[in-house]
Amino acid sequence: MNRIEAFAISLTLIILISILPLPARAAPTLRTDQPLYTTRDKQVTLIGSSLSQGVTYYVWVSGPADNKTHSMGTSFSPISGGLTPPGIIIPISANASLGTYLVSLSTSGSVDNSQSIAHFGVWGTLKPLYQRTQSVMVMGGGLFPGTSLRITIRNPAGTFVEETTVATTTNGDFNNTWRIPEDGVTDVYTIFVDGTGTYDNPQQDYVSQSKFTVTQAVLSAKVANQPNPSYERTQQATFSLGIQYPDGRPVAKSKTGTTPAILMQNQTTVASVSLSLTDAANGIWGASVKLLANATPTQKYRFELPAMSFDDGFGNKGASTDIFSDYFQVKNANLTITSEVNGTQIQIPFGQVSIISKVAYPDGTPLTNGTVTLLLSTGSTTSKLKAVYDPTILAWRASYSSNIFDLLHVGTWTLRVNATDSLGNSGTAATNVTAQPYLFVVLLAVLVAFVLFARWTYSRYGRRTYFRLRKLVQRFRPSAGK
Repeated sequence: MNRIEAFAISLTLIILISILPLPARAAPTLRTDQPLYTTRDKQVTLIGSSLSQGVTYYVWVSGPADNKTHSMGTSFSPISGGLTPPGIIIPISANASLGTYLVSLSTSGSVDNSQSIAHFGVWGTLKPLYQRTQSVMVMGGGLFPGTSLRITIRNPAGTFVEETTVATTTNGDFNNTWRIPEDGVTDVYTIFVDGTGTYDNPQQDYVSQSKFTVTQAVLSAKVANQPNPSYERTQQATFSLGIQYPDGRPVAKSKTGTTPAILMQNQTTVASVSLSLTDAANGIWGASVKLLANATPTQKYRFELPAMSFDDGFGNKGASTDIFSDYFQVKNANLTITSEVNGTQIQIPFGQVSIISKVAYPDGTPLTNGTVTLLLSTGSTTSKLKAVYDPTILAWRASYSSNIFDLLHVGTWTLRVNATDSLGNSGTAATNVTAQPYLFVVLLAVLVAFVLFARWTYSRYGRRTYFRLRKLVQRFRPSAGK
């Protein structure tokens, strides 16, 4: 073969090589070791293939709230076969956003030229610990848009407490809310999500689980109605509390037989106080304490709900801190006196006025052991009489009989009843009667009239009658002498 033939053959081969297509080279691929993760998984492992040998690849990532990818600061060179070397991961932090993530391989550390991409989802609950009555938000991403998945929640006792089907959004995200009941079992709950269709593979089946913990609820409480500024002994001192669950719903039950609140005088506990439900719709609980007849008069009384003393019967307790009412004052009791008099008038002299007085504490309890006196004011003089308790009528009796000297005090008399007990509680009440001498005047007039009539009768007929009688007597004397 001469040079010309050799050149011709070489040229032909070059032309054929340039015309014929080269063997197709496999495009680089990227995926994660699983489609769904939770924050408990800690990391995402990247698996790449058909990557170019001798090329440095950079890892770029965008999260659920990102508009574009950002560099992870991780780079690598493919190992034999164009595979990613072991240990190429994306860490998942404990507070990682839940939703769909995009991971991209770029041959540039400054610009994402997306040589290959993959998606994965991080899902779970918004927080790892919930109180009873709070709502558990289950959310995440990484699923094929527009498909459905099943969410199941199992309590620590092995009972499925929630089973529902939800649909994914156009971003491949999903969410569902479940409220923990007031009596929900406490401890670790398990959530399962399962279905078909991951973001990068609509035919891929998946199942994943996450966990969260439920504890007893800490109830919140605040004073709804303050006590009055002051009370008298034996009155009922009252106040009320609004008690709610963590989700704001009213508490309408309590553990029976408990006295969670206390009444305090300064720093001393005076009484333990039970709470009763007065408004179920708003969770209002009222407290009422009857103040003792010997309660110390002071301005330093107040109610307290000690921290964690209220129990709804399911073990949920509150409040988280001590709750205090305003201070209020306790005063001596003002005894109420209701008197009945046997008339509005008394004749003088020789008349009698009787008064029956019912004496009671502010709560209506009658005074049976104390001192009740009647002060009778007739103008310039005052008489003091002691009343006597009559248990048959639950009242105190006192009376006064007028005499001849009361003729000097004609007019309005004031009957003032004063009552006290040995504890310093007291009361007073007054009523008026009219003192009239009319009956005495009439009797006196009748007597005077009788005397005058007698005298007149004597002056007119007495002497004549006298002489007639004398003459008659003298007529019989001589015959008697014989």
